[in-house]
Amino acid sequence: MSVNKENVRLYIANIQGSLSETDRKIAEFIVQQPARMAQLPIKKLAQETGVSEATIVRFSKRIGYDGLLNLRADLKRELLTENERALPSSPDIFLDDSRNDVANKIALTMETTLKETIGLLDLKIVNPVVERFLRARRVMFVGFGASGLAALEARDKMNRLGIDSEAFTDRFTMTLKLANLKADDFVVAFSHSGETPEVVNAFRLAQKKGAYKLAITHSPHSPLNELADTFLLTSGSAGPMQGDSIATRISQLFIIEFLCTEITRHNLRDSASTGLSIKELLIKERIKRETAE
Repeated sequence: MSVNKENVRLYIANIQGSLSETDRKIAEFIVQQPARMAQLPIKKLAQETGVSEATIVRFSKRIGYDGLLNLRADLKRELLTENERALPSSPDIFLDDSRNDVANKIALTMETTLKETIGLLDLKIVNPVVERFLRARRVMFVGFGASGLAALEARDKMNRLGIDSEAFTDRFTMTLKLANLKADDFVVAFSHSGETPEVVNAFRLAQKKGAYKLAITHSPHSPLNELADTFLLTSGSAGPMQGDSIATRISQLFIIEFLCTEITRHNLRDSASTGLSIKELLIKERIKRETAE
């Protein structure tokens, strides 16, 4: 499995919730003071973060870098490229905001979430994932609560693409149906935290049957991802008034739409009309089928 760490601050901000208290201090320092993290001697960094020098080095390796030098090099590159652009954050809503302010802040939250989700995408794994969808005997989408809605949406869209798909959103059905999995089935789990017991258990059942497992989750370090064969990260976090669903849902829906679009592009790749849009190609395919009938 791999994670897109090209956007260093975004990646670290996304995994903060899954880190230990000590590691979280270092992560917060990187997100809030990236330039100092990139420049200060390690001894000074240890003083400012309140942890040992060895802890900073171990932190760098735990989150996927070869070491502190590698982390700093990527952070410096990002700072030079972005010219110290601040990490996007969801706008807070206050009781005295006007209705227009509230509407615009919600829209900005959604826009920021989409940009962050794109930033977290590891594009190297997209093609192998698409091929898994196309080769699978059946695709089983699982999710619980709000993530169950994403599982249902994914099922409907994949079925329209001709991919045999089912969705399970309650503990009993998940356990019953997944007990009959085959090795050539594909299980896709939605869980923002990556800790939902019902969804984690679904992956355990899939693992016993040898089925391939894709996690779509916010946290790269979670029980779900420990069981997953690969994962795609979503963005979104709880806001004081919006709750924890809007950004999460938008991010999950984006991943579904992106995967469905990539599957469609794969299916149309041999078309001679490469200059046409996907919509135009689909219309041509439909006309061709109707004419043949």
